[in-house]
Amino acid sequence: MRRAALEAARRRARDARLALAGLLALSVLANLVLAHGLATGERVTVLVPAVSGPAWEVGESWAGRRYLEDAARTAAVTLLTLTPENAAHVREAAARLSHASAKGAIGAWVAAEAERMQRRDLSTAFYPKSIESSPGELSAEIAGDLVSWIGREEAFRERRRYRLAFRIDAGRLALLRFEQMEDD
Repeated sequence: MRRAALEAARRRARDARLALAGLLALSVLANLVLAHGLATGERVTVLVPAVSGPAWEVGESWAGRRYLEDAARTAAVTLLTLTPENAAHVREAAARLSHASAKGAIGAWVAAEAERMQRRDLSTAFYPKSIESSPGELSAEIAGDLVSWIGREEAFRERRRYRLAFRIDAGRLALLRFEQMEDD
């Protein structure tokens, strides 16, 4: 009797060890499958803007149309709304908007424009009218009115188009190029 009870206890212990070993094997297998999925799957970040509207989406090598258009609009208005008084602020904002490889060139452009404007008592503001984006190329063309003032008097208003090229940098769009387009 005692021997039968001892044998039954051994079987229960062996069965428990086998069950635990099976669960451990399933756990390891599940972790391997999850790790493979994380390593090979594309990450998508969804950013919710501070203002109401659709969410922005950005992947490792692409950006949603809305995010691209909003980033282009922000960059164009920031870089082209320039006065001698806000030049330092625009330089700082341009540095935050730009990709590391473009910070120097874009910052130098802002500094040169600010110096030119200071000498002539000029100010400019950009009013976007339309924007066309190419999510696959991470670029956008924005058109609008560039208004210039000499002192406090409006000097001229021109229709201008600009092309902006971006690069995905740590889950956000970073400005690579900003150039004026010639009218056709």
